[in-house]
Amino acid sequence: MNLIERLPEYYRKSPPVCELERVLGLSAGELLDDRDDVLAQLWVETATWGLARWEAWCGLATDRTKPTGWRRQRVLARLRGQGTTTAGVIAGVVASFGFAPGQVQVVELPGESRFQVVISGLTDAVSGREQMQAAVDEIKPGHLAWYFVLELAPVQTQAHAAFGAWTIQEYTIPAMQED
Repeated sequence: MNLIERLPEYYRKSPPVCELERVLGLSAGELLDDRDDVLAQLWVETATWGLARWEAWCGLATDRTKPTGWRRQRVLARLRGQGTTTAGVIAGVVASFGFAPGQVQVVELPGESRFQVVISGLTDAVSGREQMQAAVDEIKPGHLAWYFVLELAPVQTQAHAAFGAWTIQEYTIPAMQED
């Protein structure tokens, strides 16, 4: 911050006042930066050094060797998993790992005492599957078995070209199941 500009002209001509205002401006700028950093710790999505406190509040062990994004996802999953565990809560926890809410569905199979977590529209391998599995294991009822079903997005391929006309065919790859 350049505080000298806020003072009358006769102060701007004084070297000691200019130096004092320069140092005060640097200190004020640092205070504003520190304030912003402290405020960022109040939200899991922006927390850095305060993430350990969020993990402690959620009853999670702090592992500083893991990436910050992974640690944030774990805290968010725990926060979303509070209260009664429903299919919607489980879907929300899985979606917090970077999926759109409509991309995750939980299919309950009560007669078989299990459920499926279906993730659809995938175009690439699922990263962080172990962390998602641990998050679901923490909140699900203990007597239920479960597994992932991964559905790939429809793949469009150019199947035929004849006489300058292209024919596009869509192939849907069946769902993969993980045990």
